[in-house]
Amino acid sequence: MGYTKEEQIIIDFWAGVEAGNKADNSGVIPEGWRTERHLPYIQDYNPDHTLNLYYPVSHNEGESKLPAIINIHGGGWMFGHVDDSENYMAQLAACGYAVMGMGYRLVPCTDIGGIVKDVYASLHWLEEYGPKRGFDLSRVMLTGDSAGAHLALLAACIQESPELQKIYGVTPFSFSINTVGISCPAVEMESLRIISSWDKDEEARITQAYIDLMLGEQGKAAPWSKALSFSDFIKFVDDPAVLPPVFLIGSENESLHDQTKQLVRQFDELGIRYESLIWKKEDGPHLIHVFNVERWEWLESRISRDRMLDFFNRSM
Repeated sequence: MGYTKEEQIIIDFWAGVEAGNKADNSGVIPEGWRTERHLPYIQDYNPDHTLNLYYPVSHNEGESKLPAIINIHGGGWMFGHVDDSENYMAQLAACGYAVMGMGYRLVPCTDIGGIVKDVYASLHWLEEYGPKRGFDLSRVMLTGDSAGAHLALLAACIQESPELQKIYGVTPFSFSINTVGISCPAVEMESLRIISSWDKDEEARITQAYIDLMLGEQGKAAPWSKALSFSDFIKFVDDPAVLPPVFLIGSENESLHDQTKQLVRQFDELGIRYESLIWKKEDGPHLIHVFNVERWEWLESRISRDRMLDFFNRSM
């Protein structure tokens, strides 16, 4: 498949980010957890169709069920792997939770429709097998960072909208989401700006190319063409107030903070229940995009984690 100049710029940008992340192995490994890795949730031998489970090290699945956290990794919908957020998920498990993280196919190998189908397939796997493995699906928090935050909010909306279920070709899962926890969200495609040096004309072309990649081969004829950004797919939820409460982590020093501010305005206007922890500029320039996921051990990351978990426990 050939790509336009603008599409290739986006693909090359994320390839560079992924290479940089792989070269940075300075993260601290948490203690007090164990894992089951690379369980296939679709039997097609695609490594993207696998999931990882994390538990406190002392937990025995046969003894009791733990409150569940489901994490959707970020990566601009274009890079990332089920293992990439392992330290983040492991330290959540060490705090006393059963945690699942899934892989999913990425753009441009698929489109947003394919990504949503993969995420839902993993959630249906958890629906069937999670309770046998120690997941209490009456107590569930769905989390995501950056593009994963977009997918977490989209999944929460799909659960409340038969029309979105039809648009994305998925069936709702039977358990309820008590809480959504999102970090540094990337939720509005039309205003998504990942390279600060773009001028306005170039930004418009790149943004449209990004949208084209997300829509896939069907382009504007794709069913999800009108349900791509949060401001679009929330319109398919009759009463946004029925959505699970949201805990929002952000930072004024992160590259997509404008997306966070826009989302807060929308939550206020729509009556969506939420709490937020927005770190200020004076708190430090190290608090960049998804800092709390990539550097779970930092003081600010641990404070963010504890505030989010407290919100989850209160929501239960």
